[in-house]
Amino acid sequence: MEQEQVKYGSYRWIVLALFMFQVVLTQFLWLNFAPIQPTIENILHISDFKFVLLLSVFNIFNLALSLPVGAVLDSRGVKFTVGLGSIIMAIAVLLRLKSDSYSWILTGQIGIAIAQPFIVNSGAKLASTWFNKNEEALANGFASMAMFIGMIAALVITPIIIHIGLFPIMVIYGGVTVLGSLLFLLFARDNPSLLLTLKTEEQGYHPVQAYKELLKMKDMVTIAGIMFIGVGFFNGITNWLDKLLGPQGFSEEQSGVIVGLLIAGGIVGAIVMPILSDLVKRRKPFLIMGTVSAGVFMYPLIQTRSYTTAIVLAVILGFMVISLLPIMFQMAIEVVGEKLTGSATGMMWVFGATGAIITIYGMEIIGNATSDFRNGIWLLMGMFVIAFLLSLTLRETYGGTNKVPSK
Repeated sequence: MEQEQVKYGSYRWIVLALFMFQVVLTQFLWLNFAPIQPTIENILHISDFKFVLLLSVFNIFNLALSLPVGAVLDSRGVKFTVGLGSIIMAIAVLLRLKSDSYSWILTGQIGIAIAQPFIVNSGAKLASTWFNKNEEALANGFASMAMFIGMIAALVITPIIIHIGLFPIMVIYGGVTVLGSLLFLLFARDNPSLLLTLKTEEQGYHPVQAYKELLKMKDMVTIAGIMFIGVGFFNGITNWLDKLLGPQGFSEEQSGVIVGLLIAGGIVGAIVMPILSDLVKRRKPFLIMGTVSAGVFMYPLIQTRSYTTAIVLAVILGFMVISLLPIMFQMAIEVVGEKLTGSATGMMWVFGATGAIITIYGMEIIGNATSDFRNGIWLLMGMFVIAFLLSLTLRETYGGTNKVPSK
């Protein structure tokens, strides 16, 4: 009993809060330039391509680093992995203080992009090592919620304060980031009851073998496949929603509000859905409902001419589909066990980043080829038909006993 109390002590909520703040910062720094594209291009005298590069480097490094980061997570634990990402992010954000130089800002963005998978990919591992089985899904929900809070904050805050100048903004963002990194490094820690386990795993851990094992697990590969589709959907719909809704008479400002509310629906769903999943002791039905909801609500969203209807559909879509993220992370924990959670998360993010890149460019190719960007929605619809079929093949994972015994 004493060991169990150590393992699931109240300090777990402090560690989760510190982690969430770091996640918020990574997403915020990723998108902080997105809503002020004309201003940034004017200040730095850059082309659209160079501006897009400030954002796209994140998908590139997420794809490149997720697998090795997963191995680091399983061998060294959350404190080391997130701490390393925090240090890299704090250094990188200071490079952006040279705010009149595109090269310095791009270098800073690359540094933050390198740090992002070390931080964001650690949520499921933190949940599996600090929280008991009845709280894991909720902890994953909070970690996922932090991602979307960071996105919305970036899209809302930066346009409001851009009038003070780019350099003061970089100073403020840099100061908050350094503070957040220091707080994590000073006060976060690995679960004391698992330190011996982590040390043992570090001595005998073989990352290549771990991924070979994961690829042999049918359910794990299926979950990663659904992750490919889900992250692809999110990036495709948020990147191109203005072009999808434009022919229906919506302005860029209205499209931006709809995207924001779609993400807001996802924030609520990321908490509510894991709670409901734990209450009914089921994961699979929520995955099936989410994939079906995507098909039901996505097409009407891009066909309606009513702003109110579009808002309602976007909120429902976000609530039902974006909330699948913590559910999938929890299912991965229950399929592979605590020891391989980091590697499983890395594998999922590799699939997700690949899906994001393919979907964004796939929708653009289809739209350009057919002279109607709305036809790109058929790519998303087809992907979710596949996701629905994949979800039917999964076994119910709730109730898996994957905990590493306390030492």
